[in-house]
Amino acid sequence: MSFYAFAQTGIGTTAPVNKFQIEATTANPASSGSSANGNLRLSGSSGSHILDFGLSSSSTYSWLQARSKSDYTTLYDLAFNPIGGKVGIGTSSPSSTLTVGNAEGTIGGEILLNPTTTRHEGGQIVFKKSLEGSTVDWTVDQYGTNTANARFRIFNGIGEGNGIAILENGNVGFGTASPSARINIAGGGMRIFSGFGNSTSRPALNTGSIGDYEIRGVGAGGGSSQGDGADDGFLRLSAGGGTNSNTQASIDLSGYSNVSDMNRNIVMRTAGTERFRINADGNVGIGTASPSRKLHIQTADNTSVYIESTTSDNNGMVLMNANTNQNWTTNYHEYLIFQKQSANLGYIGTSVNGTEMLYTTVSDYRLKNDLRNFKGLDLINKIKIYDFAWKATGSRMHGVMAHELQEVIPYAVSGFKDDTNADGSPKIQAVDYGKLTPVLVKAVQEQEQKINQLKKEKEALEKTLRLMQRRLLKLEKKK
Repeated sequence: MSFYAFAQTGIGTTAPVNKFQIEATTANPASSGSSANGNLRLSGSSGSHILDFGLSSSSTYSWLQARSKSDYTTLYDLAFNPIGGKVGIGTSSPSSTLTVGNAEGTIGGEILLNPTTTRHEGGQIVFKKSLEGSTVDWTVDQYGTNTANARFRIFNGIGEGNGIAILENGNVGFGTASPSARINIAGGGMRIFSGFGNSTSRPALNTGSIGDYEIRGVGAGGGSSQGDGADDGFLRLSAGGGTNSNTQASIDLSGYSNVSDMNRNIVMRTAGTERFRINADGNVGIGTASPSRKLHIQTADNTSVYIESTTSDNNGMVLMNANTNQNWTTNYHEYLIFQKQSANLGYIGTSVNGTEMLYTTVSDYRLKNDLRNFKGLDLINKIKIYDFAWKATGSRMHGVMAHELQEVIPYAVSGFKDDTNADGSPKIQAVDYGKLTPVLVKAVQEQEQKINQLKKEKEALEKTLRLMQRRLLKLEKKK
């Protein structure tokens, strides 16, 4: 030992560098026994706890250890600034209770938490609850019994169901420890709020950036990595379908695409089958993936559109308004057009000037051949006309029995006598009285011919009668 007043003091060295220097044999901290270990010890006149300082004999680290002086297996706590103050590691000006690294970034602020002795638990930090308001502590750690469920966790004392889990494959779970998708929410919903109120205007569409209240599927812009400013992109919202697509309902939203079926459209499915789509041109298809009109419905069902009103005063269950002042004097406006395999059969529209309705069926001479004459009066006379009452209301009308008219003019009647639906209910026949018009016109024409013939015969008889009267008068005068 050397001691120099106003100079350096050395223990174990004759050439101390600092004011006080201790030089001893290096050693790693002992985990058992009680023999000398380390380079410096602080101990009290009472109590068994000590604080040993040392230099590693196997590496370049230095150490301090609080423990029992009589049994190194008994370890004690070590407190830094136990009554207050800040602690800095890598900085001379700590700004919080513990500051790691300096503000300039030349000394990094990294912390490594090694796993605990518990087999499946990695590093852990526990945040104790606040003195008021909070009821449970929060824990941040790593845990996993195998590679499939190994996860980073943030949860509270109630359990993982009240926290967040991130698997090693990147899946994130809210309320679940085993997320099966990039974001998996269990036991709750999702809200988005950014100050929107009942007087807020519709937000403008965003391009390169994602706006408030927006969820966007972005594409790669022709490349292979995410391009937030790209025009392509795809987003699907779906429910169900875990075992079979026919149990799933979904909505597809597509941005720009070179694939025509995917180009800027919306597709909706039920039971795994497309039911509805809106294409980029605004055409809406129900039952078709290629709508050719603003509303295009395609179905194999017997009924394509069913409209039901329960109001006590219908003011047009279907309202068609030709809201234009064009082509009324030179053209016709068709409200409803009827086709068979794209060939027109007729339409409901307006006449010139739009002053009256037209209920038309095709009758162009270019569609007809084999023109024949027929006897309209014979057909009309075979039609039985009745004064009858409707069973449902008791109201009286004049008309025919459909099956009887079908025997005379079949094309004026739909359905068949006594036909039934699959459930046994009556399949009602119907009559198009408009189909009788040509027959009635022909009958009138025939009656007109007969009337004209009778007129001629009457005139001849009257002429003969007048001649006979004149002869009689002459004979009477001779007498």
